[in-house]
Amino acid sequence: MIQRVTRSPRLAPLPLDHCAELKDAFEGTAKSMGFVPNSMLIMQRKPKLVKAIRLLSMAVFDPEGEVAIGFKRLLAYVVARTHGCHY
Repeated sequence: MIQRVTRSPRLAPLPLDHCAELKDAFEGTAKSMGFVPNSMLIMQRKPKLVKAIRLLSMAVFDPEGEVAIGFKRLLAYVVARTHGCHY
């Protein structure tokens, strides 16, 4: 049986300039990823959450870590594609 699922966000992403205190976080994300993901634009309703996610990402992709950043990015890509994520 084939089930068709239509995905739609429960909360719409807010504009980049909605929360001025997140400007630096969004600029850093845009610099490293080339864009700001909708998930972050949605989460900006809770600025502390966006800041925490940004800090986690910075820790995972720390250039001084034991695992090469290129391998981390490759692994992130494979996991995302496996789960149907287009980021």
